Amino acid sequence: MLERPSFSTTSMREGYDTDEVDRAVDLIFDNLALPEPRFGADQITSLRFTPVRLQQGYDMGEVDSWLDLAAAETESRSADGAEPAQQPADAPPAPAEPAPISSAPSSSTAITEVKAGGAGLYVIVLGMIVILGVLAYVLLG
Repeated sequence: MLERPSFSTTSMREGYDTDEVDRAVDLIFDNLALPEPRFGADQITSLRFTPVRLQQGYDMGEVDSWLDLAAAETESRSADGAEPAQQPADAPPAPAEPAPISSAPSSSTAITEVKAGGAGLYVIVLGMIVILGVLAYVLLG
């Protein structure tokens, strides 16, 4: 059985946008709870997230590995008889790619909480270094 993930966060190297990943995890678990899933394993593996730099994001490797597990779980459940829902004949065809993850706030409490700080802290520290450098130049120069 697939468990809720707890991803490591990154701040100095590239990571995935935490809100997008949190919403995707919620959607995947909602989908797995349905008697007839709305999307399959191929749509999970094709998910793409916005990379973030100089702010906290989720470790890309951990997220990608968990998505592989989620896709395998979805595939396994489909193979056990819970085929994805068939659309009515008059319905428009389903998109080949999953819908983009919106930027609405996530209600997930199962994902690692990201602490505030991000790029703002780096700007403050850099500003203090510049001020100290100017003061040292004026006082010693």
